[in-house]
Order: sequence, then C-alpha cells, then structure tokens
Amino acid sequence: MNDPLVSVIIPVYNAERWLARCLDSVISQSYPTIEILVISDGSTDASDAIIQDFQARDPRVRFIRQDNLGVSAARNRGLAQAQGDWVCFVDADDYVSPHYVQTMLDGLGSEEVDAVAVNFFLETPRGWRLPYPFVPVRKKLTGSGAVRQSFRVLFFPTFVWNKLFRRSLFTDHAIRFPAIIYEDAYLVPLLFLHCRKVVSSKQPRYHYVRRPSSLTHGLTARHVRDYLTAANLLRHDFFTKDLWDQWEKAYGHWLNRIMIQIVLTLYVSKRTMPWKERRLLVSRARMAARAIRGKPGPDEDPRVLPVAI
Repeated sequence: MNDPLVSVIIPVYNAERWLARCLDSVISQSYPTIEILVISDGSTDASDAIIQDFQARDPRVRFIRQDNLGVSAARNRGLAQAQGDWVCFVDADDYVSPHYVQTMLDGLGSEEVDAVAVNFFLETPRGWRLPYPFVPVRKKLTGSGAVRQSFRVLFFPTFVWNKLFRRSLFTDHAIRFPAIIYEDAYLVPLLFLHCRKVVSSKQPRYHYVRRPSSLTHGLTARHVRDYLTAANLLRHDFFTKDLWDQWEKAYGHWLNRIMIQIVLTLYVSKRTMPWKERRLLVSRARMAARAIRGKPGPDEDPRVLPVAI
C-alpha cells in the first residue's frame, strides 16, 4: 500500500487550555502523510491564535474558521474540505499517542477493510488514566457484525474519535453528522453498516480526557432527547434502506441498553435535578422509547421524537 493521505479533523471551541497539547500530539505522529484540518467553531478565546501559530510551523495544518454552529457542523465542515483517502477525528481537549494514525493504518491489511477502531485511555485532568475495557468479539468483523458489536454500547463504544474511516463512506452515501449531542451514537453504526470489513485493536492510542464540564457529562432532558433521537435516526435508516426486518430485533436490544444507561445515569449521578424531575424525565424517556421501537410510519420525521422530552 502506497502511503495514503489521512485527514485528521479537529473541531475547536474555546479550547485554549488544551489545544496546544492536542495539536502537538497530532503533528508528532510517526506516520507523516496527514493533513490536519482544525475548525474553529466561533471560538472567542485564544484558540484561533494557537491554531494559526501551528499552521505557520507546519504546512500540514489548515486553519478553518466558521460561526458557532456546534461540533457536528464543525466536523462536517472538515469532511467537506478533507482530501485524504482516510479520515479520523480528534477532540481539541484530548490528545493522541505518537502511533495513533500508524496503528490504525497497520490494521487495514486488505482492500476490503473500510474502518479500523483502536482502544483508548480514560484519563482525568490530573493525568490518572486507565485503558478502556475494549472487548470486541473478534479482531476482524463484517460491517454488520461491527454494527451488532456497537449495539453492545459499553464494550464497543460508538465514539468517532478512536476510529479511522475510508472517506468514501461519507461521500458515496452522503453521510454527515446530525446536529445532536449523541451524534456519533447514530453515525458510527451507520458507517459500519456500509463497511465490508472492520478491524479492531486493543492497543490504546487515544487519550480521552474526562472533564466534569464536558458536553456529555451527566444527563439533562436534552441529553436524553438527543440520545433517543440518535436511535430514531438509525431506525429510519434501517427502514428506508429496506433493512428493518433484518435489524428490528438487534435495534430493539440496543434501545433497551440505551434506556438502561439513561435510567442508571439519572438515578446514580449527582443530584443535578430534583428527584421528582428525574422521575418525570425517566417516564417521558420510556414513553419515547416505546414509541420508536416499532417500524416507522410513512409520515414520521426521524429528527423529531413522537413523544416530547
């Protein structure tokens, strides 16, 4: 395999405290044939100046500025301008090991492999870290097998940033990130659905720094709504692609696991909302989950849950 170009897409919003570490880790990759698209999503701190400094130091860095439209829009902007054969994503408050890109490329092996997933470290801001218990059933999976593994939720998580994808998966199937919080819970299984083969590696190559202030820390009504919306979007994709009969049972199990995760998180997390409000949110979530369990109706909007949350 000739050295393929890999596009590394980094959305940035007011990340001045961590951005230099992130960019240092990306420009220091042992695999050099990369382009680094850094999208400032309306940052108002010193992030833009930091990106411009790195751009001046390394011609592989491309600074892209847009209005504040959210992380999904920033990633989509990067996809629209990416030129690589392969694409991966890094969050601005995280960082990667020196062999992050190389390890994923080493997993390709054959022309049929369309995606590679690596393990990652769970890390605290103080530097304590632990490899994630990444437990795929096999190292090499079919695309549908990878979807089923991703439906296990915990053992093959659908984070987009520990994976390498053939860019044609996005371009050939017009796949883009939806404007919701749990965008990758929808997008990663959808990408896997179009893959011939998916390879996984237990080697941790990504450092996911868990911050209390991060967007997906804890659950609010918006988190619950968007998580179930991600499931609903994939439900509609199964239906429109005439795959509903094949995937109905697996989708139902996935939806059950999502609800277990929602309920447990709401009841064991810190008391950020009154118990009465939590119970009401759980009740509404269960009603919404029941409403999106069966085959979609012809007039349903996949972006809107049948039950308001």
